Amino acid sequence: MRSRIFGCLCAIALVLTSSPGRSESIDILAAASTTEAVTALAAALNRDHGLSLRPTFAASSALAKHIAAGAPAHLFLSADVAWMAYLEERGLIARHGRINLLGNRLVVLRRDDDTNDLDNLHDLPSALAAEHLIMGDPEHVPAGRYGRQALRHLNLWSQLAKRAVYGASVRNALALLVRGQGRFAIAYASDGRVYDNLRQAAAFPKGSHAPITYPLALMRKNDGPLARKVFRYLQGDVAKTIFEQYGFTFLPKPR
Repeated sequence: MRSRIFGCLCAIALVLTSSPGRSESIDILAAASTTEAVTALAAALNRDHGLSLRPTFAASSALAKHIAAGAPAHLFLSADVAWMAYLEERGLIARHGRINLLGNRLVVLRRDDDTNDLDNLHDLPSALAAEHLIMGDPEHVPAGRYGRQALRHLNLWSQLAKRAVYGASVRNALALLVRGQGRFAIAYASDGRVYDNLRQAAAFPKGSHAPITYPLALMRKNDGPLARKVFRYLQGDVAKTIFEQYGFTFLPKPR
């Protein structure tokens, strides 16, 4: 009798775990600047396909190092190609599992209550007055590295390096700006759409820094049909609409 009951319970468990309505989970580690867009995509993916996309957001450098150390991840969305190359050099990316997904622009943001826009980026040192410039740490955060490149290109880095306050991610940097820790922050154009109390004061010219590219990759260790399905979904029309809504440039060619 007990063996029959045990057999029935096993059969029920098998039915429940193989039920079409069960939500399968895919882990994506994504750059902090994609927080709102990827969160919206996770909701759309669950709605359209019953799949659970579980995002973890942080600086691309921190995420890449976590993956290299063995952190569970099916997908990685980096804010620059260098940290994706870091994983590729270690053989952690699946074959035919990488694509340049997004583009962005580099801007200077200010608080809404500060009406001091910059007509010329060369006025940035004087416009700061006695306050700080906030940016991601150039040694670890892609937005900070792009920012340092742009300021060097404009011959402003020597004047501003000692006046810069660094955040552990671009979103951490913007939180400092919101709290009044500085007058301006270097961030992505997409970040300006996230905070109601932040406005764009100026935009860096394209040639002043390396192209801002967000590569997406499948991790070799966790490659599989469901992970591939999400990988393709993030290159599709729904993803394009959502990413563009949040200010990103969508790079994959229409299928």
